[in-house]
Amino acid sequence: MVLTELPNEIFLLIVDQLGPKDLILHRRVNKQFHTAFTENELNYHFLQHHFPRVKELRHVEDWRARTDWSEQFSRVVRRYHHLQSGRPRGIEIAGLGKSFIAPTWSRSYPVVPWRRHLQFEEKTAQFHYPDTLWTYDDGLLVFPSAELKSYAVYDLSARILNEIDIDSGNKIVRRIRLKEKTLIIEWCETEPYHQLNEYEKVHRHFTTSYDICLDPRTGKYQSIFRNEWKIHFLGFPLNSRDRFYSTHNKNHYAIYIWQPNRSAWGEDEPIEMLAIWDISRPSAYRPSTDPTGNCKPADEVDGPNIIRRFTFLDLGFYGIRQRSSPTFRALELDENHVYFICEDHRWLVGAQSSDRHPRLHKVKSTGIPFGSGPHWEDECGADGDVNLSFCERNSDDRSPGTAPCWRHEEFPYLTITEALDAEAGVIFSARHCFMLETISINIKPKIKMIGPGYEISLRDGLWQQLLGKGKICGDERWLIGENTRDEVVILHFDQEGGSEGGISAMDRLAI
Repeated sequence: MVLTELPNEIFLLIVDQLGPKDLILHRRVNKQFHTAFTENELNYHFLQHHFPRVKELRHVEDWRARTDWSEQFSRVVRRYHHLQSGRPRGIEIAGLGKSFIAPTWSRSYPVVPWRRHLQFEEKTAQFHYPDTLWTYDDGLLVFPSAELKSYAVYDLSARILNEIDIDSGNKIVRRIRLKEKTLIIEWCETEPYHQLNEYEKVHRHFTTSYDICLDPRTGKYQSIFRNEWKIHFLGFPLNSRDRFYSTHNKNHYAIYIWQPNRSAWGEDEPIEMLAIWDISRPSAYRPSTDPTGNCKPADEVDGPNIIRRFTFLDLGFYGIRQRSSPTFRALELDENHVYFICEDHRWLVGAQSSDRHPRLHKVKSTGIPFGSGPHWEDECGADGDVNLSFCERNSDDRSPGTAPCWRHEEFPYLTITEALDAEAGVIFSARHCFMLETISINIKPKIKMIGPGYEISLRDGLWQQLLGKGKICGDERWLIGENTRDEVVILHFDQEGGSEGGISAMDRLAI
């Protein structure tokens, strides 16, 4: 008896033993097989069985009956074929427009990272990377487009690129970040307004927030001004010593400031401060246009405001004061806490490195509530022993309050950066074992994707295109990084596009 003529119960028992590629290949046997293996409900079952966490299966209740599940299954099989082989369907490259002087729309001066790097014997490697001038979240990429000569939003799913207005011609951008459709621009004025000392001048610094919204009439995204606030009462000089680090979500913004002490009384300890802002309420008032503050409405109750401020004494109380040997790595937020994440490594050297290091590698997250209440501490490390056993914790938890023990997963490899698609269960991890490079010059950084039953390495040559700034972002459909030529690089696993778009053998099977 022909397979397709078997009773449904037996037919399903048999086809459930076939892999996704085989299910696609069976469509090509003859017309009868094609009809059977492209049946809509059957392909919905295939998708649930083989790829239960893919984007196509989320929130399908309202449109399940109207969906071509045969095409959706083909698309997902194509995607995971390319993920598994480590070969994107296409690569897009976008030039970044950035300069300190000209052109005026792209002026930038990123905050300088800590002066700490890894050293093992004669081999060195980066430990801190400068901020990128691009930001990604939930399918949207924001960057200064050299092609458009403007800041732009790129909708990767719709493949639509359009300009947005952030008034960049009047700014020197220090950092940009997109999260929950809220775009943060940290910037300073182009001209200094205060002589700090004989050698340094201070620039006033501000943060401006925008809501990134889809215009239903045009199908393009636009930036809508929400509010603006002053980062520091005095400001910062543009140099390699004064630093500030921040994070945000749609309702809150947190900033940690670290500055060298310029006291005339010979005090050496740096100046430190942490503040949490409520940025949820819109306000038309812009402090950047009102240097004296005289024009601020007397009845101004909306707009951003500080809900908690921590002095250096408060930071000392919570055990997170950094002093002259900082171990600070990043800030994180949830709805009620700010998390102060620190990291130290046995092989760290540099002007700001401590003489007291852990046995191998330690990471720690300290959570502090916005209001009153106990604080949270979570710490883990790759301590090692005679049996070379390291951190035994489950590194799958990526919540802000959990110490990022994935940083030393597979030690002595060090995870440089990760891109996590939690809903799909996909993690792209970029790992580097520079220690072994002292033994073999052929050992290079690894980028792996760990998904539903897969552990995949990108093909040779791609990692250099992504890790120029030590940062990758993306989800199961694409992976984004920056090369060493000031270009954003997008690897597409879901669609063709860019310089390497084309039809592979697997693509022809699934179309």
